[in-house]
Amino acid sequence: MSSNLLPKEEINYRAIYGKLFSGLLNQFGTNYVSEIEDAIQNSFLKSLKIWNQNNVPNNKENWLFIVARNDVLNQIKKQKENHNFSVEQFENTLSTGNETDLRLQTITFISTLENISNQAKILFVLKNIFGLSNPEIADSTLINQEAIYKSINRTKKNIQLEFNGNNIDLNSITANQKAIKIIEEILYAVFNIGFDSFNEKTENIVNGDLCLEAFALTKFLFSEYQFDSTSNLLALFCFHIARVPAKIDNGKLISFFKQNRGKWNKELLNLGFHYLKKPKTVSKFYLEAVIISKYMSINELTQNDWTDIVKLYEMMQKVSQSPIVKLNYCFCLSKIGKTENALAILSEIEKELPSEHLYFSLVKAKILKELNPKEADDLFISVMNKMNQKIRKEYLLENELIRF
Repeated sequence: MSSNLLPKEEINYRAIYGKLFSGLLNQFGTNYVSEIEDAIQNSFLKSLKIWNQNNVPNNKENWLFIVARNDVLNQIKKQKENHNFSVEQFENTLSTGNETDLRLQTITFISTLENISNQAKILFVLKNIFGLSNPEIADSTLINQEAIYKSINRTKKNIQLEFNGNNIDLNSITANQKAIKIIEEILYAVFNIGFDSFNEKTENIVNGDLCLEAFALTKFLFSEYQFDSTSNLLALFCFHIARVPAKIDNGKLISFFKQNRGKWNKELLNLGFHYLKKPKTVSKFYLEAVIISKYMSINELTQNDWTDIVKLYEMMQKVSQSPIVKLNYCFCLSKIGKTENALAILSEIEKELPSEHLYFSLVKAKILKELNPKEADDLFISVMNKMNQKIRKEYLLENELIRF
């Protein structure tokens, strides 16, 4: 959800969406999740119609909260008008402002629910805390849009059944180790969606708002519970964000290995090493952070360096079955001359991914480039024909030497 509303004072609607949802959920309870979703969308539409440079409220977030709150109340009134129901007493107990950010508490609440699968929890939070659309969620989770829609609706119903309309105090909810693991996966997914966006509207590849929101909530999670896994997730985020200033140069996408390292944020790089902590048992976030730190610490990777990274990916596959991890592993295998092995694994990975998956096609084309240039070119061209993001198309044309 982008805002072209105020040229001089842009609004992060994604962050506000989650704050509004959490605040309204805390006030109205679990029976009105659908009404809350509708009310937030309506409040955004009203802001687009009413606000202008001379008519912007001082506290935009509070304005949106009050409009959404009143919208929920109106929806409740319409539902109850034939049931001798009075909302006055209910209305008097509600706050007229949203002064507290309850997003992490809401994510914690969803993560602790017993009758909902971990996948369903992640999809629900991506939609209602981070304001992601179904297509954006589908791109990052490899789940089709219809399945996402059905999952989110089932989750709403399950939450209502479990709490039977009772109000909840989000501030009273604490996370156990199992819930923290789910929260970390959610924040990891959000960050990845923001950091490497294929959305045609994200011209510079990185959606900074999403990355910074994920980082801020992860930092809050670590301050609350002090888990090593959360610290390593923060390290991973620091290493990635440190490279953002070098990803784009004069409007062009620059590959990792050609980036101007002088533009990397040294403070964030050092902070990444500060948060990096060797866990008692091997974990995905630790291994991924170690891999990216190795990439960033060596100016030119040797065959031995690539061999070490291959071993790290082999370790990671013991704790993560993600096809993306396997894709990265295949790329590294090709770097140490094991191209046939990489292609054999790719043929297996293809069954786990949606048809004509862009990242899969790019990795396969890169690996095939010297072995079968014609097939590599055909793959690159196929990707370009499906890709709507101008900056990536230009990158492929200028860097992959495609023969038309």
